[in-house]
Amino acid sequence: MPRLKATLVWLLAGWLVSATCEAQAVSLAFLPGEELQQTRSALKNHQAAPQTEQAWQQLKQAADRALNQPNPSVTQKGMLPPSGSRHDYLSLSAYWWPDPDKPNGLPWVRRDGEVNPASKNDQSDGVRLARFTADVQALALAWYFSGDTRYAAKAQSMIRSWFIDPATRMNPNLNFAQGVPGKAQGRHTGVLDGRYFATRMVDALQILQDSPGWHQQDQAAIHAWFSDYLDWLLHSKLAQGERDAPNNHGSWYAAQVAGIAWYLHQPQVIKQMVVLAQDKIAGQIRADGTQPMELARTRSFHYSYFNLQALTSLAQLAQRSGAGDLWHYQQQSGSLLGALDYMAPFSDDSKTWPWKNRDRVSLRLIPLLSLTDRSLNSDRYQRWIHRAIETQSTDNISTAESRGAEREALRDIWLLARPPAHL
Repeated sequence: MPRLKATLVWLLAGWLVSATCEAQAVSLAFLPGEELQQTRSALKNHQAAPQTEQAWQQLKQAADRALNQPNPSVTQKGMLPPSGSRHDYLSLSAYWWPDPDKPNGLPWVRRDGEVNPASKNDQSDGVRLARFTADVQALALAWYFSGDTRYAAKAQSMIRSWFIDPATRMNPNLNFAQGVPGKAQGRHTGVLDGRYFATRMVDALQILQDSPGWHQQDQAAIHAWFSDYLDWLLHSKLAQGERDAPNNHGSWYAAQVAGIAWYLHQPQVIKQMVVLAQDKIAGQIRADGTQPMELARTRSFHYSYFNLQALTSLAQLAQRSGAGDLWHYQQQSGSLLGALDYMAPFSDDSKTWPWKNRDRVSLRLIPLLSLTDRSLNSDRYQRWIHRAIETQSTDNISTAESRGAEREALRDIWLLARPPAHL
């Protein structure tokens, strides 16, 4: 009898894991819930496309690596924030360098598009935050697709270390983000660092919410952290400077705030961000679909894409939450769809990008185009999606190791976006 009872408990636990994962698929902010649910079913029944199987293995490998890593924390950085507390997040602005004409190099000077390696090490928190949120997302998705509780347990442990445990938690602010030595301890542009709290963390938290080992006190503590952080985003002078930024920074501010407001069930804040995004669209996009402020950069393709990534993410969230239609919003200038129309042909590497540029990963456009067609139930961009997918061999997911952005795009295409079955 005890053995039978144990077996029944094990079977019931497995059923609850499966049911929980399926239920969570339809209530996400940024990830495509229905597509995730279909992908999970296809993987489970061994009916997934070979590219989807490879993308799943890639994701699983990332989650397995995270299983064996110590939990990250902002307290692990080498530099001490101006506040004197290692619990405060600190990062250095990527495009600023010591002034070669000054004995001490101060103040640092800007070299647009040239990344200073000093901004990308463990002495500050920028890389650590990006890695942490990527790992938690990978672990949450691995739990969702496999039901393996090891992934959920590790994600929970990492979340507690970063947000909850008194010895290691991050204070809910970005006061010292993207600082420039000799110029500013922190700048409003550093609010951009926090976009991952929305685009990666809120859906991961939603997926993990009913996973074994996640307790009511955990949920209350994480809710309190994000409530405090949202208050900082809405009311701090630094964050208000980001809100007013006329380029991709302003777009990402709106997307970040809206995503966190969605998690905290604050629909009025989402509506405020939709209105803000309307202003960004009107000010950023010309009638021909170009984005002048992004085209002025030395990495013009990247920033044109990057701004649209923020706006499409917010447009999708606005649509899902009933907060408004950003897809078709247009006044006298351009529109979001107009900007996507302009960019779509450049998903083909053979089409020359006519602007000053340092780097280009054309494939990154495909998840945005797929998201748009899915949101609008249209085939507006299918020819570009088909062309890009058809030119990718099934080996590209593994051979793209040297290009992180391309690898991520391929994973999103095959694991999260689910291209049409005939491709």
